[in-house]
Amino acid sequence: MIENNISDENIRNNVANVANVAGLNLEDAYDPKNEAIENALKVINETLAVCKDDPGKLLADEFLKAYEFVKKADKEKGAEIRVRIKREKPSGVLMSAIDESTSPKEGGNGDNVASELIDIVTTKGSLFYDQKTERGYITADIDGVSATMALNGKQFTEWISYQYYSTTGQSANEASIKQAKFALCGIAKYDGKQERIHLRVADHNGGHYIFLADEQLRAVAVFPTGWRIVDDPPVKFWKPGAMQALPIPEQGGDIDQLWKFINVNENDRPLVLAWILESFRSETPKPVLSLCGTQGSAKSSTQNKIRQLIDNSAVNLRAAPKSVQDIFVSAGCNWLISYENLSHLSAQIQDALCTLATGGGFASRTLYSDDDETVIDAKRPIIINSIPSVITAQDLTDRAICLELQRINYKEEVQLDKEWQAVLPSIFGGILDLFVKTIRKIPEVKLINPPRMADFTKLGEAMMQAQGKPSGAFTALYRANLNEGVSRAMESSPAAVALRELVQKSPDDGTVFHGTVQGLLQKLVEHRHDSENWPRSARGLSDVLRRQTPALALLGISVLIGSGVQRIGGERGIPVTIKSTQGGNIGNVGNVISELSVRKNNFAESVRI
Repeated sequence: MIENNISDENIRNNVANVANVAGLNLEDAYDPKNEAIENALKVINETLAVCKDDPGKLLADEFLKAYEFVKKADKEKGAEIRVRIKREKPSGVLMSAIDESTSPKEGGNGDNVASELIDIVTTKGSLFYDQKTERGYITADIDGVSATMALNGKQFTEWISYQYYSTTGQSANEASIKQAKFALCGIAKYDGKQERIHLRVADHNGGHYIFLADEQLRAVAVFPTGWRIVDDPPVKFWKPGAMQALPIPEQGGDIDQLWKFINVNENDRPLVLAWILESFRSETPKPVLSLCGTQGSAKSSTQNKIRQLIDNSAVNLRAAPKSVQDIFVSAGCNWLISYENLSHLSAQIQDALCTLATGGGFASRTLYSDDDETVIDAKRPIIINSIPSVITAQDLTDRAICLELQRINYKEEVQLDKEWQAVLPSIFGGILDLFVKTIRKIPEVKLINPPRMADFTKLGEAMMQAQGKPSGAFTALYRANLNEGVSRAMESSPAAVALRELVQKSPDDGTVFHGTVQGLLQKLVEHRHDSENWPRSARGLSDVLRRQTPALALLGISVLIGSGVQRIGGERGIPVTIKSTQGGNIGNVGNVISELSVRKNNFAESVRI
């Protein structure tokens, strides 16, 4: 480093510190027309004119002394020159190195390295801040491609470490990198643009953008007029470390080839197709796709291939989440949430899946902090598989598509995967063609009394009408599937099954029971078959009845629970009335499911799905 300690006395008497400067006194130093300043500025201007071709001149003694003299003589002019230097210097010369040589700082080496890192980042990229995710991002050129990185992510740490090494020939220590990242997050938040950062899909100006995440970081733009691949999408996409590229779609693809590789019953295929298309819309609620079946029904293989068409990942199938936090952390860096081989879902996990499917947030105390929290707000498509159905909460049943897969004869997996990879571009292109027709048709679709997932139902109706099917075809299939799921979920509740038996033994239609919830609990004990999940109190039974009301109504069983404590027949408690509209003809849930399945299959055949 050049030893430069220019005092006022030096400015008066030791003008040799500045090349070609003569006859300077203290009062003249603050005169912008002074010959000494003009001479110093001449040195600076000449150096900046050639610094792109000869960057070493920026660290030459002549230039550094001239720059230091101007900063001492005129602070405003010095600030102006600094901005020019930063703008015109080549990226390989750090502004911090120039500042250090002209205004040495006291302090540790870590502070200097952190300053250099910050200078590299602000020179080579543009900082952004996403208020929804509360994350800072940078967009920078990587191998000729404009890429967006999260400032707290592994990719950015590796990139900034490499940039420092390639610029200085030295490595930056962890503490300096961490210090720089803290500062950069603040710069991104308060000085950078406020932009929405997207994972895999984005809705923008009437179109839908699907991030291919290929080497060129391209996206597919889908509009009612058609689809095309774009090199520079108008929205910012972030590529997490596990995200893999989607297939490059072919124009005029063949969607029918999909069914050769995934095991979905023909009558259920419209539900799967509609779910895939819904996954390409970022703002609408999305039902949970649940695949169940015995061993050998290709559940995991089917799930893996579906994900490869939507949000391909280094690990497409994940183990069951251990906590609600696990689910939302996964949603923070995955567009599609995928779990396999589930054996049980707790009530808390099912509630979290409900929230994630229709949109909601999770908040937790920020690590190493007592007065702040980290919030993750997301809406994601979800796919799971299990042998028995693990969806037991009626709230989640209303948001789910439950498909039963049949056993198949397996082929050699290596050969099957080779064939799958060969047709993937064609299948993806066919899906995009159908997506275009569907979003073009959506404005024409009118729904009357739709089910809970109305946006999904409307998209499904538009999809089938675009394929020439009659109005109402998709809604009928979807409602039948919902009813099956509701009935299956009821089987998981021993109290609901006991209530069904009680009603079955009632000789006539009408009121089967009228009394308190506690009295009903005592009466249902006579029909108890499962003690493990049996409600332990009147309040527990009340909660079960409220959750199971849709399934019981499907069987012709009406449940009416009062809102306050009353005295009924000498007993005080919450009143409840159970009514039957079918009396002793109430069947079991299995019969209802079979009847619904036959009805669905007959309807599907009538519209030739």
